[in-house]
Amino acid sequence: MNAITANELISGAVVYLYENGDFGVDLQQAKLFGADEAGALETALGKAAAISRLVSLEEIDVEVSETGVVWANRLREQIKANGPTVGGFARQSLEGADHVSL
Repeated sequence: MNAITANELISGAVVYLYENGDFGVDLQQAKLFGADEAGALETALGKAAAISRLVSLEEIDVEVSETGVVWANRLREQIKANGPTVGGFARQSLEGADHVSL
């Protein structure tokens, strides 16, 4: 399965395409595309590319566990979904973003 991810330009937050067409920070709510939905995936990527606040738009491989938990196959994407691997830093969010994180 695949999901669509990007970085939100103002906040720098990692976001995912949801079923309703919005982007948000929760991988668990991401719209998932099966192997037979390549056309729908390409269409969704094309529409998302027109959103100027999104950068680094890409599809990622994900799996769904037996309990329904969505997880990214690549370690890089797992870190992006769960936040920093060192203590003391919170995952970036879309709320209250008025600057680009450096």
